[in-house]
Amino acid sequence: NGGRSRRNRGPRKGADLQMHVRLSFAEAVKGAKKDLHLRYQIHNKQKNATEVKERDVTVDVPAGIDNGMNLRLSGQGAEGDPGAPRGNLIVQVLVEEDTYFHRDGTDVHTECPISLTQAVLGGTVDVRTLTGIVEMKIPKATQVEAKLMLRGKGIPHLNTEGRRKGNHIVHLNIEIPQKVSRRGEELLREFDEEMKHSGGGIYGRLAGAAKGAFETIFGHADGSAKGSDERKKDDKNVKDDDSDDDVEEKKTA
Repeated sequence: NGGRSRRNRGPRKGADLQMHVRLSFAEAVKGAKKDLHLRYQIHNKQKNATEVKERDVTVDVPAGIDNGMNLRLSGQGAEGDPGAPRGNLIVQVLVEEDTYFHRDGTDVHTECPISLTQAVLGGTVDVRTLTGIVEMKIPKATQVEAKLMLRGKGIPHLNTEGRRKGNHIVHLNIEIPQKVSRRGEELLREFDEEMKHSGGGIYGRLAGAAKGAFETIFGHADGSAKGSDERKKDDKNVKDDDSDDDVEEKKTA
């Protein structure tokens, strides 16, 4: 017996199929059910011919899925040989970008305009989160490009059923008036001079906030302008705005 006997491998499992599914940003955050129509070819050994198969499959997309991730549906692929299991269905997820929310893992970033008066004296502002509108406190002496964190208001971690969520980072943009009257400019310059002579404590912080906004209106001493659209995810100066005193849920009809 000089030849090798061919091993009987038995019935072959069906081939894996690959598809993609498109989700809106909200569907990726909250989860969704999506219906897919499969159309594929198999080789029928008994007939020794190629056949086209079609069927529908429902995909249960978990909350918190991100763009580019794959879902594996076991046994939803192509048919195998008689007596063999189907292959698997691999679904790649494509998530549309949102014009308001900017995702970074399970965290979301948004921008919120505030007035110069709110930046200096503090106040409140409505912020749209993933779960609705909240009223957020703006602290006194808010600096240019300041950030506030809404803890636990971000995107759910996968497979936690919403028990763990990321954070919502709010980037405060101080709105600078494009036109200032002569009297307004005089008042601002008087205010700036007053702040320059302020001491420490709250007045010192107010001076810092006012000075930053003032320079944005009238320019820096060296004529340079500071950009306000850079997001530094590792910035350690993000204020945590998690207390019940600072954030209030607003009921919407």
